[in-house]
Amino acid sequence: MELIIDFIDICLIKFENDKVNTYFPAGCDMGKGLFLTIEGGEGVGKSSFLKLLSEELRKSGKAFSMTREPGGTRIADAIRDVFSKGDELEEFTTEGEFLLVSAARAQHVRNRILPDLESGKWVLCDRFADSSRVYQGILKGLDASFLEMVIQKSTYGLVPDITFLLDCDVTISQARVAERGLLESRYDLAHIDVHETLRKGFLQVAQMFPDRVKILDASRPTDESVKEALSLMESYVHEQKSR
Repeated sequence: MELIIDFIDICLIKFENDKVNTYFPAGCDMGKGLFLTIEGGEGVGKSSFLKLLSEELRKSGKAFSMTREPGGTRIADAIRDVFSKGDELEEFTTEGEFLLVSAARAQHVRNRILPDLESGKWVLCDRFADSSRVYQGILKGLDASFLEMVIQKSTYGLVPDITFLLDCDVTISQARVAERGLLESRYDLAHIDVHETLRKGFLQVAQMFPDRVKILDASRPTDESVKEALSLMESYVHEQKSR
């Protein structure tokens, strides 16, 4: 298991450090918008965080759009329905699950995210490629080189400017899942060990990319996490302007 994780680490570092932009559509200026992704396991409070963060950005007058994965376009939303209900028809293979999400991601990036960034909007996205690295890669053991190759192709080389990782003890996150009563994910009913693996997986990704992934303590009130996120975003923008 440690050898698999080490191999994943090496691949993650290689592909993120390369950041080859040759996959961007011609004429796309990625310097205009800010791409923000929100990651984390089940029950960490991503929806509440996004709702409050969007309210704060709206108050500031910032032009932005909100989206999610899988989803974000009509085709990607249709794929999300299959992804959400597929196990009712037949069990997903790991490769099938990943390729399905990747197909939705390609539509999403090309037809929604890139155009919004090009227009100057900030884009807030609930989950992105890091979720594939954790759910299909670390949790389910998908070959890391294959995973990274498909991610690179399906994102057209797009990497988030900032990723906010909401993190808390799984006893807290699972208590929240039980409290809300509504199952929002096929993983909501998974064994506690699965959620522990997911948490460790996201933290592993954060360790690989500390400049991009910012860990937020999701055990505290949401407004505190949003306040910290806004401060980190302000610092990032200031740093980019000063270059």
